[in-house]
Amino acid sequence: MNKNIQKTALTTSAVLAGMALGVSVNQNEVSADTTSTAATSATTTDQQLANMQSAHAVTESAAAASNAAVMNSATTSANSQIADLNNQIQTRQASDAAMQQASQASAIASVNQAATSATAAENASYSQAVASQTAANNEALKSAQSTIVTEQQKNQKTAQENADYQNQAGNLDSEHNATLNKLDQDLKNNTDGTNAAIQKEISRQKADEQGAIDQAAKNFDSQISAADTEVGKAQQTVNADQDVVNAKDAANKAANQAVKNAQDKLSGTQDALKKAQANQPVVNTIDAPAEYINVWKEYLQTKKPGGWTLSKSDYPELYARLQKAEQEAVKQSNYQEDPAATQIKVTLNPNGTLSRDDVIFATQYAASLINPIREAIGTNPYKITNASIDVAQEVENGYRDDNWNTWDNGHDNNRLGQIAKNWGTSMIGESWAGDGSFGKLRYDENTHKWTHDYSNLTRNDLQRGIYNAVKALLFECEKENSTSSNDHTTDLLGVRAANSHGIVAGDILGVSFDYGKGMESAGQVNIGGFHFDSLVDGNSERTKQMHANGGVFKSGSSEDKTIQGSNYDQIAIPSANHNDQIKQLQAAVATDTQALNDAKTKASTTASELKSAQDKLASDQAKLSQAQARVNDLRAKKENTLKAMVTDPMQSPAIKNLQAKLAQARADHDNGVKAEEAQYAVKTKDLKTKHEAKLAAIAAQPTSLAELQSQLQAKLDTLKTQHEAKLKQITDDANAKIAKIKNQKVADPEIDKLNAQIAQIKSDLAKKQQELDSQYEALKTKNQAEYDALANKLNPSTKALANGSTQQVFTSRSGKVAYVVPSHQSIATSGVVKTVSEQNNSDSLSKEFQSQNNNRLPQTGNRSSLAMVLLGAAAAMFGVGLAGKKKEY
Repeated sequence: MNKNIQKTALTTSAVLAGMALGVSVNQNEVSADTTSTAATSATTTDQQLANMQSAHAVTESAAAASNAAVMNSATTSANSQIADLNNQIQTRQASDAAMQQASQASAIASVNQAATSATAAENASYSQAVASQTAANNEALKSAQSTIVTEQQKNQKTAQENADYQNQAGNLDSEHNATLNKLDQDLKNNTDGTNAAIQKEISRQKADEQGAIDQAAKNFDSQISAADTEVGKAQQTVNADQDVVNAKDAANKAANQAVKNAQDKLSGTQDALKKAQANQPVVNTIDAPAEYINVWKEYLQTKKPGGWTLSKSDYPELYARLQKAEQEAVKQSNYQEDPAATQIKVTLNPNGTLSRDDVIFATQYAASLINPIREAIGTNPYKITNASIDVAQEVENGYRDDNWNTWDNGHDNNRLGQIAKNWGTSMIGESWAGDGSFGKLRYDENTHKWTHDYSNLTRNDLQRGIYNAVKALLFECEKENSTSSNDHTTDLLGVRAANSHGIVAGDILGVSFDYGKGMESAGQVNIGGFHFDSLVDGNSERTKQMHANGGVFKSGSSEDKTIQGSNYDQIAIPSANHNDQIKQLQAAVATDTQALNDAKTKASTTASELKSAQDKLASDQAKLSQAQARVNDLRAKKENTLKAMVTDPMQSPAIKNLQAKLAQARADHDNGVKAEEAQYAVKTKDLKTKHEAKLAAIAAQPTSLAELQSQLQAKLDTLKTQHEAKLKQITDDANAKIAKIKNQKVADPEIDKLNAQIAQIKSDLAKKQQELDSQYEALKTKNQAEYDALANKLNPSTKALANGSTQQVFTSRSGKVAYVVPSHQSIATSGVVKTVSEQNNSDSLSKEFQSQNNNRLPQTGNRSSLAMVLLGAAAAMFGVGLAGKKKEY
């Protein structure tokens, strides 16, 4: 966008002229611009702002001129009023001065008259004193012979007076000390007596207090003792209740265990029945030849007393026959695989032992193989009980806990002995056979050893292992050149007890198995073995007869847990015949069902009894807690009561009264001493004063007529000096009074009122000036606000100046800067205000008002002409610029 602007060189006079005529020129150019463009559009932005500013300048200048005129008029009026008031003040001051002069003259005359009278009185008094002293002097001169003394006489009198003084002072000191000593002794007597009374009172109070405390403690101790007795009784009751609860709990646990055992037994029997009914199992038996049976029958008949073995050395013929029979039995007895049994998994615990169900099965299976042979040779068949199963499990777990290698170490006799002791039975018999056909054997290429694997095994595997283990134990000497004593065979066949007077295990069987760490032999690792553990039947006729014969042993005694409660419950041994097995299992199911119901009934009873016992225990425990709480409460009350009974005797009224008596005695003593000291000081001073007066009188005695005359004249001189001093004092007092009278000011309330009016006129004039200034500033603020609003509306830009003010920058429509007007620019110029000079207060008023009007333009009231100068310059510039033709694109 281009815009033609006529360039004109402005001389200084032209600029000043433009300033002076800025408003009118601008208006003319607006009109010319409008005419030249032949348009009816609104004035330009620059013209609108300039017009408003010109209008504002006019209103502000008019307001300033009006204000100046008002203040000039008000000042003139005020000065006139003040001058009149000052004249009134001067008139009253002159009148007051005349009145004061007359009053002062009268007062001064009165003072002078009083001074004259006082002087006359003093002169008369002095004349009388001189006459009296002169007469006295004459009399003294007449009796001079008796008055005049020698120096020796004066010295003697002085010495005598000093001696008398010393005696009197000494007597005074003695009396003083005696009085003080008496006061001290009285204090001591009072203090000692009162302290003794305090101690006696303390002892009495302590004794009374201790007696009361002892009695209270005795009363509490009696109550506590009774409460302790109740606690003891309650504790005994609770202890008895606890014993009953423990017994009932043990009975309930035993009953619940019996229920579990009965349930387990029933479940096992039911499972066995279901399997027996569903499958035609393979029946494995150990075929013992007739000769084998006969040999053991003969052994029973010929067995030496106390013997347990059938050795080659002791029984050579039987041994040879047995060896041949065993060789035949080994050929005839071979395990047949049982397909039905392969469907049942064997459970081995993480420590390498059989589960309880599998221990029961293993025991049943072993007993089914062995019992037919035992019956054939005439020994009692094995029985199976809960105790024998539990013992078998404890044995297998014990061997594993000890990491026992039976292959190398044989039986773990310490463990077997400990288990027997725990069960209260005399012994546990054991035969052990290493596993040769239960686990699976695999070769480890890394260790180059054969390892037995017992994972994923079935009852068929377990049956095979037990079958071969029993076969090995029953046919020990079947190999040629065997040196076996058949001790395992005698254990399994139960022939040891024959012709023996001692306790022999072998009545009740439990079979278990273990493998694991430490079980190594002949290059094979992890190889396990079967435990055939047997118990003494404490309820057998043989055991009872041995007790009846005076035998002392645990089996069959009250210590024998194997025959107590459900421990002695028997577990059925299935028959080898299938039909018999089913019948036996059906009968066992019925028996076990009844046993389970009985066990449940008993468990219900024991649970009810336990609940009753527990309820009674809880009730008695609550009573015990109450009794204990009472004891604790009594002990706490005792402690608190005894503490509360302990008092401080020094705080009692009696002690406080005695202490007050002590304090009074001390106060009386101190007051007595103080009074005595004061009297002593007075007496001492009086004595000394009299002594010094006597010495002075002695010293003053004349030793010649001339000295006497001199002394007498001195008295007259003293009278004269005193007289002159009194006359001077009278004169001085009169002069002081006259000066005070002259300095007194006349109090005129009317003058004060006139001064107050002057002050009010000044105040009103100042307020008037302030009001006019405020109105003027409000006008300027309003004008500035209107100007700023228009400038903002016309899109002005505002710049911040370095001094903190702002400037408005206005641009023409061409976009170029036309002028800059600072916002709130201070205006400084000098102005002249005519002032009125008056006397006194009018001068200060003129100066005060003149100060307010200095640096103020009369026509505007602004404190600087810069804004107006800029306004005029801007108007001139616009005037030049607008004179030319404009073209906008």
